[in-house]
Amino acid sequence: MVRLLTIGIVIFLTCLFGWGVSIVQLFGAFQSLTVALSIMVAAIFVRLNRGMPTLDWKSLDRDDRSRLTSNFVQITQEYGRIIALYAASLAGIVALTVVGRDEVKGMWPIWAQIGSSAAIGGCIALCACRMGYVVWRDLDIVRLQKHLIDASAAHDAIEGEAKASVDKIRDIRSAGLRKIAVREPKPWGD
Repeated sequence: MVRLLTIGIVIFLTCLFGWGVSIVQLFGAFQSLTVALSIMVAAIFVRLNRGMPTLDWKSLDRDDRSRLTSNFVQITQEYGRIIALYAASLAGIVALTVVGRDEVKGMWPIWAQIGSSAAIGGCIALCACRMGYVVWRDLDIVRLQKHLIDASAAHDAIEGEAKASVDKIRDIRSAGLRKIAVREPKPWGD
């Protein structure tokens, strides 16, 4: 469902840019787009730098631990593909900047201008959707980490309580308590 929504948004914005925004108008936004894309790439690089969480791996459930580590590997590969998308978008914008507004306006056929504008709009839309994906995946992994940490803490608490009860029973037994005889109560005199 999310994938279809992403495809729909990208196609819609691609058509909208091709139809309503000329490539000549986009030249004024290239600097802002370059900065925005660079910030998004930097955010992904920061995310890649974080790596796996530091947890007591031995106390975690084996299946949950395996799911967490495979999610980290999968998301790292996804981030690599997203960075490639951003790099291609940035390279296209920089290449158009080098070509120049006047050359594009005067020498390119109208279909190339419309196609370039549509491609830029589609790339920007895809980059924005992929940034949303980065945030969503980070939240997904944080939820999984929360589950693992809570389960580990509950396991540790249960083990601590069991050890405390065993210690108390041992202490009671070692106290040498013995059973005493209980006498019948005497009635009160008048």
